[in-house]
Amino acid sequence: MPDIDPDQAAERVQKLIIVGDNRLKQGGDDKYAKARGTYEQALRMAEDVGLGYRFRPFIERRLESIEHLSG
Repeated sequence: MPDIDPDQAAERVQKLIIVGDNRLKQGGDDKYAKARGTYEQALRMAEDVGLGYRFRPFIERRLESIEHLSG
C-alpha cells in the first residue's frame, strides 16, 4: 500500500478487527468463516503497512479462538 498514512492504516485495521468481532456476535451459520476472513484481511493490511508487530498478537489470538470455538 504505497503512500498510506500509518495512522489511517492503523484505524482501518482496528475497524476490521471490530467488524470481525461483530460478525461473531451476530451469529449465523457462517459467522466463523466471515470473522476469520475479516481478521485475516486485517492482519494482511497490518503487515503490508508495517504495523504487524502492533496488531499481530491481537489478531492471532482471535483466530485461535475461532479455531477453538468452531472445531
